[in-house]
Amino acid sequence: MSLANVLLGLTIGLPMMIAVGPISVLLLDQGLERGIRTAAPAAFGVAAADLTFSVVAAAAGATVTAVLAPITGWLTLGAVALLVWLAVDLARSATDELRSLRPAAAGLVPAGVGGGAPGPEPSDDAIDAGASFGHLGGVRLAGAFYGLTMVNPLTIVLFASVVIAGGAGVGTAGWAVGMALASLLAHGSFVVLGGVLGTTLSPVATARLRLGAAAFLGALALHFALAA
Repeated sequence: MSLANVLLGLTIGLPMMIAVGPISVLLLDQGLERGIRTAAPAAFGVAAADLTFSVVAAAAGATVTAVLAPITGWLTLGAVALLVWLAVDLARSATDELRSLRPAAAGLVPAGVGGGAPGPEPSDDAIDAGASFGHLGGVRLAGAFYGLTMVNPLTIVLFASVVIAGGAGVGTAGWAVGMALASLLAHGSFVVLGGVLGTTLSPVATARLRLGAAAFLGALALHFALAA
């Protein structure tokens, strides 16, 4: 495994991985809710999945692409259903958090305003560390994002096309490692961005940003459904 091939995979992979998609939005949400350190395993899970895709594409990319071609439409519809579920779940989580942050919802006013009692603290149920992944940590969180990335087998078609069209060094072990490193750098950056925003934005702004992320996932689901 040569360093040149690793750098080749890194160079090819970064432009592919940096594009904003469903996984990127979910990683941003994890960074917002958990912070960088506790959300980092999610990015490692995605990178591990991309390493798997790279190895499979290098070993049997053309064969896998031919097998998946007849069922591409059904696979897309499955991805759409998953995106809708994730969007609804994230929207529910963010909405619950917003409600918990509104003193008016409990008939209270903020402390120091007209002598009112302190407003309610956000509940544990409202701040659930990113909807469906709230109670997962470490290895389990990495495993969840590994599975979430692997559930879209059409990704391997993209990787296989790179292998088929690529030149010297593409499809080697070093190239696969470089692709995984590119994935870790790109997807890790979304976790870091979310962590930074989570420490600088107010809780209300953070919840509203999560609602925007849910809307983005819903828009992606609609786009994929129309393109199927």
